[in-house]
Amino acid sequence: MGIGYKDAVVLYNRHYNDTLETEYYFGTLFENVRIELTQAENINKSGMKDADSFLVKIPNDGTLNYANPPDWENMSEEEKIKHFTLRSNDFDFVVIAKKDELLIDRELPVGLINSDDYPGKFFQYMVNEKGNCYKVNTIGVYSLIPRFEIGGK
Repeated sequence: MGIGYKDAVVLYNRHYNDTLETEYYFGTLFENVRIELTQAENINKSGMKDADSFLVKIPNDGTLNYANPPDWENMSEEEKIKHFTLRSNDFDFVVIAKKDELLIDRELPVGLINSDDYPGKFFQYMVNEKGNCYKVNTIGVYSLIPRFEIGGK
């Protein structure tokens, strides 16, 4: 897509099964994306100390299996594994899988993840054991240069 599109992230979409009272995450790996760590710049621009500190640009060539949030919520587990959605909520998050400048190149869990299988639940485990986790705070969808942008902190 352009200069700097060599990073990788995993987006984790949360689903809570009310019947089983179980929290699941569906992890989707995105390669050849561009990660920008932007906290200082965003604080300077906005004057807000809680400005986003992370931005990932995901090229959208039309082959990504995006589903809008209500449709994604109503999908079966098998379909959710094949799709991702974009929501700014208190549960979905992104983790850096590859960023050469930060010396990060690692495999992260993808697919269906049962949060109960991890000490302190999945999100807290990822924060404590992997780091570089960012809660999804802002979302952008662009068509001139087709891409998704996810901001987080």
